[in-house]
Amino acid sequence: MKISSVETIRVGQSTEEFYERDGLAVVGGAEHPLEMVVVRIVTSKGEVGYGECVSYGGLESVAATVEKVLTPLIVGEESSVITQLWDKMYRATFRLGRRGVNICAMSGIDIALWDILGKELDSPIYKLLGGAKTRVKGYITGGYYRDDKDLAKLVDEEKSYLDAGFDTVKMKIGGLPVAGDVERIRKVKDALGDKINIAVDANNTYDFNSALRMGRELEKLGVIFFEEPIPTDFPELSAELARLLDVPIAGYETAYTLYEFRDLIEKHAVDIVQNDAAWQGGLTEMLRIGTLARAHGFPVVPHYSAGGIGFVASLHGALVMNSPMIEYHLRTNPFRDGLSGRAIRHENGMFMPPDGPGLGISPDEKVIERYRLD
Repeated sequence: MKISSVETIRVGQSTEEFYERDGLAVVGGAEHPLEMVVVRIVTSKGEVGYGECVSYGGLESVAATVEKVLTPLIVGEESSVITQLWDKMYRATFRLGRRGVNICAMSGIDIALWDILGKELDSPIYKLLGGAKTRVKGYITGGYYRDDKDLAKLVDEEKSYLDAGFDTVKMKIGGLPVAGDVERIRKVKDALGDKINIAVDANNTYDFNSALRMGRELEKLGVIFFEEPIPTDFPELSAELARLLDVPIAGYETAYTLYEFRDLIEKHAVDIVQNDAAWQGGLTEMLRIGTLARAHGFPVVPHYSAGGIGFVASLHGALVMNSPMIEYHLRTNPFRDGLSGRAIRHENGMFMPPDGPGLGISPDEKVIERYRLD
């Protein structure tokens, strides 16, 4: 089948219900909407594949890169030669940089092409790639900062994740002084005890000395991993943290492509590798990163941002890479659910494999139109 057309659809939601802060930035609200670019590819035989690009404020730039830069490179090509098309897009755009917008744009195209191949062969993607039909443990990211969220509300939030069947959560840190964040974690630990496992995410906030100080406190609290403690630009410093601390260092979702992860992994800047199909180059690059991590003995725990298509793509990757866990959010997100259909299903804290061909998603066109931003 030939690639006939590539369409971008800008979707998102900006209601105050989503207004939260991590240690680095605001997420949600009118000025910082949850948004993404959906990529829809149609073949010469009418087969349709969907992908997703994470934008993080670069919605128009990501969409324009798909439309103006990448689409001319792939229209008319065979849709099944996915790795060849990935390499073609990567080589042709080297002047645009190897991080950020360009790689995010490639991610959506790559995911959509895998969706088409699975549909063409009438098989879920993970089965095509040799993944086992098993379940993947989920952990829930929450514990964001809100002006109206005191410690009691924070405990209630984390308890709600336990009640939903998940025993592992991740809390945001770095938005308060070390003592303030330690108090937040300790309050949750004291209230919920051994029933809950806590990881933390600093979102690149700390310098080395602050990260080391916080890491020492996290060791005392029994935190299971410390995510993105310092900026991704300093793999040597992250490696020194990994050497000095017992708490595992996880990351870095803000790294891009196999080549940046090569430096993180070979320098032992991480103990847990986190990649994301909708951000770091699609399923093709996600699996390449996973193979490199496996060769060095590191587990891969996929990252999650906001959209349903991206999560499902990463779930297929997790099934192939035998990931011990995958990240998810339980906050209300109707456009995530509308784009993924029944492909996101969890029971007792475990995510079940999608059972439809390709990604296994069934996007609701009415939901797309409702949350369309263009």
